[in-house]
Amino acid sequence: MASSDCPILQLATDTITYILQYAVVPNIDFDPQVDLSGRVERVHPRLYYLGRVCRLWHNIACRTPSMWRHIPMYVDTPHTVESISTSPLNIYLTRSATLTICVYLLRKEKIPLTLDLNEFWSVEVLLSALEGHLERVEVLVVETNQASSLPDFQLLLLRSGDPHRLRRLRNLVLRCNADDSILLPPSSGSLLPSIGRVGVNAVLTTIYIDGRNLLAMLRSSSLQSRSGVEDAFFSMPMLETFGINHLTFRVDGYSDDLIRHFFLDVLPSFPRLGTLALDTFEPINDGHPWLLQGPSFYDPLSSSPPSGSPQPVTPLISASIPRLIIKRTNQSSIEFVLKQITHPRTLILIRCYFTSPSPIRISSYTRLTFVDMPTDFHQILPKMIAHWDGQHLELVNCPCVDNDFRTGLITELSNV
Repeated sequence: MASSDCPILQLATDTITYILQYAVVPNIDFDPQVDLSGRVERVHPRLYYLGRVCRLWHNIACRTPSMWRHIPMYVDTPHTVESISTSPLNIYLTRSATLTICVYLLRKEKIPLTLDLNEFWSVEVLLSALEGHLERVEVLVVETNQASSLPDFQLLLLRSGDPHRLRRLRNLVLRCNADDSILLPPSSGSLLPSIGRVGVNAVLTTIYIDGRNLLAMLRSSSLQSRSGVEDAFFSMPMLETFGINHLTFRVDGYSDDLIRHFFLDVLPSFPRLGTLALDTFEPINDGHPWLLQGPSFYDPLSSSPPSGSPQPVTPLISASIPRLIIKRTNQSSIEFVLKQITHPRTLILIRCYFTSPSPIRISSYTRLTFVDMPTDFHQILPKMIAHWDGQHLELVNCPCVDNDFRTGLITELSNV
């Protein structure tokens, strides 16, 4: 207990309130635009409660609703319907009054990707506890170990049957460490959720979802477009950032025709889209893009590649997406993406893998950033940079930048 002459007791109430509010804003990176870290795991410790400093600070905190807007909860801690009633979640929901809230359902511990902690049920219990407060949710971040523990994006939009109950949602992130959908029963990938009309969200600007959720949305979109029904993508006209993690040909329900639908139809439908972020994106099987080279020849709901030799690849999008972020992706997949998105002004490559001695042609990008590039690529990157004629180059935390890299870069520049 602080004494009456303690300096902290002499501070004005407004000053204490400002200190408390500054301390409770979590340092959680939910926006792919600022995620320039190549780290696979991120541990988010619960914020310290400064109301423990003294009773005065605690009383000020309790009557300041804005202090309780940011709600971090752990999905790798078991939650049940019985335990949730006494959890900190209810304290946050009560003390935040009627203000908008930012909910972060995160993983506390770094664990092996193969360890199943049954996070799915914890996520379900936590989302159910938010049911009466969904109209107040401004940010929703869900991070789990495996993709199967994430909520279904389309069902989340209609969780309470009201198409407008997430009308204040500005940022939605569904992110996992690994995709395990290939381990699920084969029938699960063929079941399409039955959803109703999704109301337009005029404030949603950022979504970051896993590949399994995206494929489910694309499958529904493909079917609904044939019937002239507006899909979930139509409900996001103000979208500015679209992020995807763990979208590969191994994901349950994968189809090249769905990927084509995404690049050809979905992305151009967002007039304000400024950033596309791809994390672990591998749409190519054995180095051969299938249907994206030409028109579709088989059922878009089929996951089997067509027979016959491939045709030349042509760009699918005529308009440019200004900012393209590619993370933990191999060289052939990077080249595939660059053929679909024409001339982004900024290209950011984060911990990507280069397997061919032939460099990727990146001469048309004004700004080029490499992040966390390992030492294995100190011979390939100089070739790429030497043939790049942009204006701004940045290398962030790249172990490959050593003496061999500098020597190689000088040699390559002298040969251009």
